[in-house]
Amino acid sequence: MDNIRCVRFPGLEAAVEAIAPYDDGFMNFCVGSLHEHLHKSSESDKFKKGHFFGLYRGEDLELTMTVHAAHDTTWKLLCPQDRQSSLTPAFLDIATNLLVDAVLQSVDSQTAFQVFGYKAAVDAFAAAWTSRAATKGINLSIKPLYSTVSSYATRETIPPLPSTLPTSALALATMADFDELIPLYLDFSTYAPGTRTREEDEARLRGLIPSRLTWVYRVDGAIVGFISLGRPSPKTIAIRHVYVLSAHRRKGIAEAMVGAITRYFLGVQPAGGEGVFAKPPVAGVKDFVCINAVDIAASRVYRRAGFLFPEQTADGVEKGGVDPKSGQKGWFYSVLRGIAKTVPEETA
Repeated sequence: MDNIRCVRFPGLEAAVEAIAPYDDGFMNFCVGSLHEHLHKSSESDKFKKGHFFGLYRGEDLELTMTVHAAHDTTWKLLCPQDRQSSLTPAFLDIATNLLVDAVLQSVDSQTAFQVFGYKAAVDAFAAAWTSRAATKGINLSIKPLYSTVSSYATRETIPPLPSTLPTSALALATMADFDELIPLYLDFSTYAPGTRTREEDEARLRGLIPSRLTWVYRVDGAIVGFISLGRPSPKTIAIRHVYVLSAHRRKGIAEAMVGAITRYFLGVQPAGGEGVFAKPPVAGVKDFVCINAVDIAASRVYRRAGFLFPEQTADGVEKGGVDPKSGQKGWFYSVLRGIAKTVPEETA
């Protein structure tokens, strides 16, 4: 395979500019995160000190591998949607070894870190990294931390607004909701990978609410659920949190929240909710609303809201999930892998 090359972008702004043409439903974790850090970099220089690589075949960007801040230990490895079919095992072997060469200029081979992204690429990179370390006498292990399925919705995929629940129960969260909302947010966080202190979660929520990207759902005046978005790029935004109290689950509340918010950010009216969505989104109208699901079985509520998750047959085969506009697969498996030195087992 000729003309495969790895490019190191000289900084955050250069990475944003180079990757901008690839701002699609598969790239939100990369492009959206870059834009978030570009915004944060105006507040603190620590958000400018990341590492940003692009893997090209000719003039086509095939993969991006980025870590967006000096204190971040999770690299993101993604591919544009129209390049997914080109990621053959032979290509990934060459590409990930080039990425290993590049990352080794920034990260010591014994440093523990994590990689999140497109499953085939992440697994190939992890294998190449540990193999390279082994040639230096360093034994590393790969730890599977979690697996998800990533997809998106567009104006062409969303169904008519469901009328089963009053979306007027949705309201933009304000700091006045913090004390009532924090128990729900803390419970949601127990399902996330890794561990955080209560103080860290409270700080995260205090940062989320002022961004005007979090909504609460009320029943009889009490908050019973919330939905929160993030990673806005020029063309995409991601639904990051969807939570409903256990006593109110299986009543269609999650579907009502996801459906209304998705329509709102895609600029499709009516979005539902009298006056709630009267003004345009603060982050702007998008072409793609992205989301991650724990697995295909858990994605049913999102599929009903227009997300391109496939259906799974009884024998485990995925069917559907094709973008009606592009004809391309509208979902991919994503994984988080941890890479660290192998800890010898204690002997009795």
